Amino acid sequence: MRLYLAALQLESFRNYDSLSIRFSPGLNVLHGDNAQGKTNLLEAIHFLATGKSHRTSRDQDLIQEGKDALRARAEVVRKTGSIDLELQYGHETRKQLKINGIPERKIARLVGSLAAVLFSPDDLQLLKGPPSGRRRFLDLELSQISQNYLHHLMTYNRLLAQRNTLLKQPVVDEGLMAVYDEQLVESGAQLIVRRAEAVRRLSPIAARYHEMLSDGREGLRLAYQSQGADEGGQPDLLETADRLRRALTRVRHEERRRQVTLVGPHRDDLAIWVAGRDARLYASQGQQRTAVLALKLAELQFMTEEIGEAPLLLLDDVASELDPHRRHYLLAAVQEGVQSFITCTDLDDLMVRQWPAEHRLFRVRSGTVNLDEKGLA
Repeated sequence: MRLYLAALQLESFRNYDSLSIRFSPGLNVLHGDNAQGKTNLLEAIHFLATGKSHRTSRDQDLIQEGKDALRARAEVVRKTGSIDLELQYGHETRKQLKINGIPERKIARLVGSLAAVLFSPDDLQLLKGPPSGRRRFLDLELSQISQNYLHHLMTYNRLLAQRNTLLKQPVVDEGLMAVYDEQLVESGAQLIVRRAEAVRRLSPIAARYHEMLSDGREGLRLAYQSQGADEGGQPDLLETADRLRRALTRVRHEERRRQVTLVGPHRDDLAIWVAGRDARLYASQGQQRTAVLALKLAELQFMTEEIGEAPLLLLDDVASELDPHRRHYLLAAVQEGVQSFITCTDLDDLMVRQWPAEHRLFRVRSGTVNLDEKGLA
């Protein structure tokens, strides 16, 4: 038995008024013209896996225009049995989660129910874009496999916002600042240590995929860059906390002047080298695509090792962004025991000579999804 999404139901989600659909445990291809709802389906799956959209930070954007609330429900099959997930959210109500019909107080309870790796055209900017995107890559990966990590991430973000507010006050309460500092150090050290360990494990996996994708011509290396950790090493929790504490002391006056927190995991970065050079500065467009693809495949393997089951793989129109060699390699990888969802406008882009035994093709048109019988040959 492997992890897969057996069924999905949507009500008032984006352009879907009402939808009920069952999927193949293997490959699922969603094809149709642009702006018909293909990406919205992947967004709904991602929403059920993480509690968040990958396209917007505003949950209200997910509610169908003219409606008051949305509902998304999934039937998930795992080695331990089936799980019924349901998320509801309204303009006037908070996000509500039910697992097997039982209301949960915290959305974080989603962790351990459904996991997914998403690869979209926006991810091709992962190398050249700002550090926030690379931090988000690590946070999303780790939040799906560890409730403890998610807890510390949420705690850290809350404390960071409170501390920044305090720094903007005309007179800073030193006692309160000392409390914030210590709590920030505690949660921040947890994030840094876990991120650094993940990058240490991801680096050789991504390097192997990159070597195969580039025919052995170029090497790839990852490192976690933080004021709280030595680059390339595995930091100790107490040592990391002490480094953060000392760093906060060093920048205290500059923080007061700029009224913002200058030290912590919110300022860290994931460094990526291709052929020995900083990919952020020197990677060509082709090298960027190869490196990001290697990163995503490494993420898939890492999460599989962590949770004991392969997460869902969501590929949003990436076939049109990749050359035939990378496209062929990616499609070969998704057929190895991973439930995959691929969106495309043209089936020919996928270059599939023979569909795997477990597959379904769906035609998406104007917020409706129909099984494409003609494509099942």
